[in-house]
Amino acid sequence: MIISITPELGVDFLKNFAGGLGVLEADKFYAAARLGVPYTVITLFYPEGYVKYREENGDLIPAAEPNPLEKLAKVGGAEFAVRGDTVSVSYYAYKLNTATAVFVKVEKPEWAVKATRKLYQEDTEADRFYKYVILAKAAVEYVERFVGWDRVKYLDLQEAYTVLALFFKRHPRARLVIHTPAPWGHPTFHRRFFRDEFGFEMAMEPVVLTELGLAMAAEGVVVSKKMVKLTCNTFPHHCHKIRPVTNAVEIPRWEHPKVADVKSPEELKRAREAVKEEALRALGVEARGKVVLSWARRMTHYKRPHFVLQLIEDVNRDVVFLLGGRAHPDDRYGVEMMKKFKEAARMGNVYYFPDLDVETARRIVWASDIWLFTPFSGWEASGTSFMKAGVNGVPSVASRDGAVVEVVADGYNGWLFGEDRDRLLPLDSPDIDRREYDEFRRKVEEALDAYHSGRYWEVAYNAYRTFREYFAMDRLFREYGYL
Repeated sequence: MIISITPELGVDFLKNFAGGLGVLEADKFYAAARLGVPYTVITLFYPEGYVKYREENGDLIPAAEPNPLEKLAKVGGAEFAVRGDTVSVSYYAYKLNTATAVFVKVEKPEWAVKATRKLYQEDTEADRFYKYVILAKAAVEYVERFVGWDRVKYLDLQEAYTVLALFFKRHPRARLVIHTPAPWGHPTFHRRFFRDEFGFEMAMEPVVLTELGLAMAAEGVVVSKKMVKLTCNTFPHHCHKIRPVTNAVEIPRWEHPKVADVKSPEELKRAREAVKEEALRALGVEARGKVVLSWARRMTHYKRPHFVLQLIEDVNRDVVFLLGGRAHPDDRYGVEMMKKFKEAARMGNVYYFPDLDVETARRIVWASDIWLFTPFSGWEASGTSFMKAGVNGVPSVASRDGAVVEVVADGYNGWLFGEDRDRLLPLDSPDIDRREYDEFRRKVEEALDAYHSGRYWEVAYNAYRTFREYFAMDRLFREYGYL
C-alpha cells in the first residue's frame, strides 16, 4: 500500500483544491486506480473549499466555495488530543478500484472546525499550525485503524505542512515531496508551538518544516530535474537525500478521446479541429476560424500573467484569448491581475474563466491552439498545464523553467523564450521582464506564422508524441517505485 498525505486534493467533483498540487495528487489517485496500485491518499475536507470571488462595486470580494459531501461515503471516525482538547473527526472516502481518497472532516470542537473550514486560509498562526497537526494525527490514526502500518510500502508526504505526521509515526520509507523552490514552500512556525504541543525545545527559531521533514524522512523528492540544484542550494546538508521525479499527468483524465490514438500530423489536425469546435461550444466562446491562445493557471506573480495582458494589447492578428485562474485572497498582485483579466474580457476576443475547475480546465486545453506558459525562470517547480496541453497535441510557447526544459526543443515540439536560470532571482526584475517579454512576443508571432503556413501541425504532432511518452503517470509511478 502507498500512503500519501497532502494538504489538497482535486478529484473531479469536489472543490478541495487551490491549483496544481491538488490536481496533480488527484491525477496520481486516478492513475493508481487505472494501474491497479494499492494507494490511499489522505487530506483534510474543507467545507468552504478554497475561494470564490463575487464582484461588488467594482471590487472582487472573496467568498466561500461550497464543497459537497454527497459523493463521499463515511467510513468511520476518530478522537485524539490536540491543543489540550479532544478533537473529533469523521473519515469520508471515495474509492475507485485499488485507490482510496480519504477526506478528514473535523466535527468538533469549534476552534478546530473554524481552523479547517477553508484551504490555505487561516485567521492566526495558531490556526495554521493546528490545522496541520490535525491532518497529521488524523492520517496516522486512519492508517493504524483501516490499513495497518505493516502494509505500508511508502509514506509520501506532499509538501512540508504534512511532515508533522512524522512526529506521530516514523516510517523507514517516508519521503518528503517538495513541490516548490519558492520560500512559501518552506513554511515556518514559532518554536513555542512545538513546545506547547509536543514538549520539544527546538533549537531553531523559527522552525522550518522542510528542514524537519528532510531530517526525519528517508528521502527528499523534487518534481523536476532542474529543481535539484535549487533545493540543494537551500538545504545543502540534505542534498545527499534529494532526487528528482519529474511530474506527469494522468493522460486518460486530460486527453480528449478523439486524439487518443492519432498516427500522423494530418490525423491530429482532423481530430483537433473537431475537438476544438466541441470545446469552444461548451465554453460559450465564439472563435470560428481563429487561432486560440490560452493562459490558464493559478494567479500569482511568478507565473507572470501580466505577460498575456500585454500580449493582448500587442498582437494585431485575428486571434482569441482564453484566460483562467484565481488568486489567494491575500495576494494583492494576484487579485489585481484578476481585475485586469476581467477588464480585458470586455473585449470581443478575450474570455476569462476565474473558477478554473477540472472540467473547465480540460475544455480550455481542448479549445486551444497555442498554450502560453510564462513563469519567471527559477521559480516554477515543474508546471503541468503545458503537459496537459501537449498530450492533446497543443504546443506551448514556454519559458525555460520547471519540467519544460526536459522535453521541449525550440521549434520542434514547442517554442521557448527567456533564460534558463537555476537560482531564485527577485521577481521584481523589470530589465529581465522587459527583455523576456520581447522574446516571448516574437515567439508567439513565430508560432502564429507556423500555424498559418501549416508547419504548425508538425510541431503539434511532435509535442503529442514526445509528451505522451515522457509526461505520463506510468513513467512517474515507475520512478517512485509504485510499479
